[in-house]
Amino acid sequence: MSTSVSPLDRFWELGGELFLSGDRLRYRIPADDPEAHQLLAEIRRDREAVIEMMRDRESKPPSLDEVTAMLPPGVRILRYEPKAVPFAVAPVSVVTSAGKFYRAYLRDLRWRVEHPGGCAAPPLADILAKLADAGLDLITNGD
Repeated sequence: MSTSVSPLDRFWELGGELFLSGDRLRYRIPADDPEAHQLLAEIRRDREAVIEMMRDRESKPPSLDEVTAMLPPGVRILRYEPKAVPFAVAPVSVVTSAGKFYRAYLRDLRWRVEHPGGCAAPPLADILAKLADAGLDLITNGD
């Protein structure tokens, strides 16, 4: 493992996921990856620092590099100018946690592109419209 990559970044690279649920740190981990299990042990030892870092991360929009890395194949960025919070993305939606908003909709976008007929994510047009309202204009290969 490179010394320039933090244990948290490496955990994410291996497919691990971390979530905050109130004051609790929740995770998903690749079951058959001993390195991921070792990194999870390190993350647990520094639980309070990780929770603080996650709170800070959730409050800020992702970097352009992070957005690019999260995009499914066939989707390109036209424009990314994150708006200041709170911002409205629909007549009744006000976003107060930019990081949570962008990351959730980018996950939905990936799922929708990979499963066009599925029901577990909003329609592609809705996802793209909400992201555009938030300052991230994307185009799919089909457009």
